[in-house]
Amino acid sequence: MGTYVVAIGLVVRHGERTWRFEREVNDAAKTLVFVDQVTGAPRTMTLATLQRDVLAKRLVVVTGESPTLASPTARPVSLVTTLEDIAPKHRAEISRRRAYITYLHRQGLTRGQRRQIAAAIRKLQGKVPMQADVQDGKPDNSVPSTSTVMEWMRRWDLSGGSVAALMNRAANRRSSRRVHPSVLSTGREFIRTHYCQQTRPPLAETKLFVDRKLEALAAAQQIPQAAAQISMSTLQRLAKEIDPFALDLARYGPSYANNEWRYSLEGINAARVMQRYEIDHTIVDVVVISDANGMPLGRPTITVVVDSHSGYVCGFFISFWGTGLASTLSALKVAISPKGDLTEGQGLSNPWLAYGIPMMFVVDNGLEFHSPQFHSVAMHLNADLLFCAVRRPWLKPFVERTLGSYLRYLPAAGRVEKPKTNYLPLKPDKTAVVTFGALCTGLLKAFVDILPIEINQRSLSLPFDKFGDGMAKLLPPALPTSTEELDIIVAASKSLTVTGEGVVSDYLRYNSLELKDLWRATRSTFKTVVKFNPEDLSYVHVQDPRTKGWLRVPSCLPEYTDDLSLVQHRAIRERIKGELDRRKIPELLVASKLELLDMWSAQAVSGKRLKQAQLRALGGLTSAHVYRPPGRETPSATPPKTRMISVSEMEVPAFQIPAFDTLSFNGGRHV
Repeated sequence: MGTYVVAIGLVVRHGERTWRFEREVNDAAKTLVFVDQVTGAPRTMTLATLQRDVLAKRLVVVTGESPTLASPTARPVSLVTTLEDIAPKHRAEISRRRAYITYLHRQGLTRGQRRQIAAAIRKLQGKVPMQADVQDGKPDNSVPSTSTVMEWMRRWDLSGGSVAALMNRAANRRSSRRVHPSVLSTGREFIRTHYCQQTRPPLAETKLFVDRKLEALAAAQQIPQAAAQISMSTLQRLAKEIDPFALDLARYGPSYANNEWRYSLEGINAARVMQRYEIDHTIVDVVVISDANGMPLGRPTITVVVDSHSGYVCGFFISFWGTGLASTLSALKVAISPKGDLTEGQGLSNPWLAYGIPMMFVVDNGLEFHSPQFHSVAMHLNADLLFCAVRRPWLKPFVERTLGSYLRYLPAAGRVEKPKTNYLPLKPDKTAVVTFGALCTGLLKAFVDILPIEINQRSLSLPFDKFGDGMAKLLPPALPTSTEELDIIVAASKSLTVTGEGVVSDYLRYNSLELKDLWRATRSTFKTVVKFNPEDLSYVHVQDPRTKGWLRVPSCLPEYTDDLSLVQHRAIRERIKGELDRRKIPELLVASKLELLDMWSAQAVSGKRLKQAQLRALGGLTSAHVYRPPGRETPSATPPKTRMISVSEMEVPAFQIPAFDTLSFNGGRHV
């Protein structure tokens, strides 16, 4: 630690500019005037400001930086942090030397007054001035020579009063190596080329190559035979000379090295609430059962949104969809929406404060976050995206801590256990008793009533108070006027054909008058992109191939598709298929088809026989003859025998010939 005095000659540095003390203004604030040594521009500051900037390292006192001694080597003084860091005997020696210097300064002597200094030392009569010095438990009564004391005073004055200048130089002296330089260079070479590999060979194996190289050097008479050896401890010291990060980087790769030697300097730089929202997913470590029938459903996935400034949970979403765009968008919609309707009737003690669109979303490198759809969502919300580096979870620490701490509030029944040695964990499917609805209600209470009032042991603050105070200082947050655009962006899409009956997706038909007009305007059947929400099959969005706009088309079976998800729809179809399989309907259908084919084959054989008798085929055969009940005689198809007809039989009586007179109607009557 150095000192400085506000006097003529004081020079401080701020960045690349150097300021020289000029004068002190005689006022109550003790204003100091500094002058730039290059431009001569003045600068004023108070004495308190100068000291505060020096302590904060914003200003550097030039005369206090590594003062040099007027020695032949001209090496800088080896500064120490505190006197407690050095050995007791060296600390006692510094105290003894400083006592002599203080004694002579009080006598009004300087380092050039040799005779006066010698007289003052003789006057002490071998006693240490001002204090009793103890070294290794025994008083040090040795009397230093005049030249030695003058050297102490010179070093003290040139160092600006640094006690490190009085340290015995033998304290920092290192013994010279006794190993031959060629041996050391050979060891460093094989450590660099052989030991620092990702195959991670042991150091003992590296020593074998070093020994072989040293034997070759000794045989070539490049080093003495006696020096051609190296111990394992020396080789270990050479390996420790390498920077630990560089060593792990060479032996284990960048991922391991960056994770092992990670550090944080400035933190996350979140100056206020709603500046950064951290988003992440995880699988809940509890198996839940169905609210309807009690069957195990599995482990759902939870997506959490946390404010980086306060650690307050702003939104979450639980589903069986896995990690993806749908889960992320659903969690974001919860985070930016007011929570009054969501928390009403849930028995919560605290309000859910978070709502509004933040400035930035902090995410990891999941595929859903790097997708163009998620970038479009961020642009629609006018929010920035910040991607953390690969395998750097500490860059979004609040959401990681939240996902790790909420596990304490999960029920024990149905929890998934980590495998342990000599322990057979219980099957969570057998112990699961918590329904999916109960899990959602419990986590809502944990995120609103428990986590926000947990005391931060570092700052002794509550996330609830910190977020509430931050919201009170901000302008009212922005809210979206519509989320339909976001639903369209992240919805699942497929290419389907639009016909007169509308659109058929997953065996469900969608149609509307607007879609009928669009189909008529195209004058033909066309294929287009259809987007649907897997969580709600009551509608789809059909893209107009001309304008690229989207048309909302409802389902033609609303009583079935309302609040129906794609997973439920497919489960219902699988269940019905299972019932049909149990009734053996597919087998009966196949048997009926085979019987029909066999009947056609038999009829083909008999038809070939009947084809030869053309008269019988012309006998007026109809389906009435085929379906005639048995026992009823069938009229013969053979025509009766012909006979000659006389002329008299062909004459028709006159009264049987009708008269074709003109008809007329008078007054509606026939005449």
